[in-house]
Amino acid sequence: MQKERAHLHGSRLLRIFARFCMSERMDTLDRMRRFGFFFLFLMAGWLVCQPVQAQRSEIGFGVGGSFYMGDINPKRVFYKTQWAGSLFYRYNFDTRLALRAGVSYGRVMGADADFGNIRNLNFRNDLWEVAALVEVNFLDFFTGSYQHRISPYLVLGVGMVYSNPQGLFADGTEGERWVDLRPLHTEGQGLEGYGLKQYSRLHCVVPMGLGLKVSVFPFMSVGVEWTMRLAFTDYLDDVGGTYADPVVLGEKYGQESAYFADPSGHTHQVGSRRGDAGTYDWYSFAMFTVSFRLPGKDRLCPAYAGIGLKKKRR
Repeated sequence: MQKERAHLHGSRLLRIFARFCMSERMDTLDRMRRFGFFFLFLMAGWLVCQPVQAQRSEIGFGVGGSFYMGDINPKRVFYKTQWAGSLFYRYNFDTRLALRAGVSYGRVMGADADFGNIRNLNFRNDLWEVAALVEVNFLDFFTGSYQHRISPYLVLGVGMVYSNPQGLFADGTEGERWVDLRPLHTEGQGLEGYGLKQYSRLHCVVPMGLGLKVSVFPFMSVGVEWTMRLAFTDYLDDVGGTYADPVVLGEKYGQESAYFADPSGHTHQVGSRRGDAGTYDWYSFAMFTVSFRLPGKDRLCPAYAGIGLKKKRR
C-alpha cells in the first residue's frame, strides 16, 4: 500500500513538473526559470521535512562584497565592489558533503565612463537571490571538531535572482536621480518591428565557487568564500542587443526612454550593436561567513564517529 501511494504521489509530482516547466508556449529561458523555481521549491520542502539534528544542522550569515561582469564590465574582477550579505541554513550529510539554502543581497554597478567607452551607459542593480547549493569538503570537517577543524571546499548550486536595473538620469532641473530601466524598453523590447520580448525581473542563476571553513568553537565555525553566479540573462545591466530608434521610444515612453537608449551624444544607427547579445551576465559574492551549530541531542551518523570533540583531560 505504501509503495502504491509513493508511486501515485511521484506520478502526480511528475505531471505537475511537466505542466509547470515543459509547456510548448514557453521559450528556453522561461523553462530554465521555472525549472530553477521548481527545484528550489523541492529543496525547501525537503529541508523543512528534515528533523533538526545537532552536528548536522547549522544557521549562519555572511558579509562581504559583490560585483558584476557583463557588457559594461567585460573583464575587471572586483570592479566597483559594493556591500553584500547573506543568511543561510546548512544541513551536513556527513563530514564531506552538505546542502546549503540561503538568501543573499548584493548591489552591482557599472559605467562606460570607467572604460573610456563613448556609449556612455551606466547602471546599478540591487540583486536579491534565493539559492540551494551543494558543498563538497576536501577534508573531513564539521563544526565543533578539533581533529577535523579546517577544510577547503567547492560549492555548486542553482538559484533565482530578482533584478531591477536602474540608470542615473540628469535632466538639468531636478539634479541626478536613479530611474528604473526595464519600463523604458531601451532596446525596443516589446515594440513592433524589433522582435524582442520584454526581459523578466526574475532569472535563473548557477552559483559556483570555492571557500575555506574553520571550526573555532564547539558551536561555531567561520569561513571565507568566493563565488561567481552565471545569470541566464543579458540584462542585469539593461544592455544586450541593438540600438532602437530614440524618437520612437521618446514618443512611446517619454524623454527618459529616449535618453537611456543612447546617452552618448553621438546618435548611433538604429539596429547597430549596443551590447553583446551572445553572452550572459555574471555577478559575484565574496563573503566572510559565520555559522552556528544548532543545539540539541547529538545524533551522529557513522561518518562522525570517532572524530568529534577532543576529550578533556582528567
